Amino acid sequence: MKYVVIGGVAAGTKAAAKLKRMDRQADVTVLTKSRDISYAGCGLPYYIGGGISSREELIVNTPERFMGLTELIIP
Repeated sequence: MKYVVIGGVAAGTKAAAKLKRMDRQADVTVLTKSRDISYAGCGLPYYIGGGISSREELIVNTPERFMGLTELIIP
């Protein structure tokens, strides 16, 4: 089965992951406006306020990590 999920971040990537867990053979495509498919939205006030110095610190997942092409490293 083929699926297209519109929107990334929390809801879109969660839906895509659920589809793949339910059917490992599913062809799931996530379409989103930006390259960042998962970021820490709760950290935005800290980024804007200067407590978090770079935007990259908010990125939780990349398309490559989500597809399993790179390892997710949690410090």
